[in-house]
Amino acid sequence: MSVVEIKFKGENMETIEITCTNNGKTKTAEVIHQTDKYMKVIVEGTQIFIEMFREDLNTPYTGHTAGLEFEWQQKN
Repeated sequence: MSVVEIKFKGENMETIEITCTNNGKTKTAEVIHQTDKYMKVIVEGTQIFIEMFREDLNTPYTGHTAGLEFEWQQKN
């Protein structure tokens, strides 16, 4: 069991679908922390964390990892 699994095991985290803007593929991620303009997620089945930011509440969260850009638009 990894450190991440031990730390978060048993907590009820929100699962979202993030989209890679480079190739259009989606990945499932679990939200670890979220505010109005910041979100930290971990990509399911990996140990990859992505920090995502947005300037305005009407724009998607955007984050980068491994040379790829990911987005998530919150549903109203």
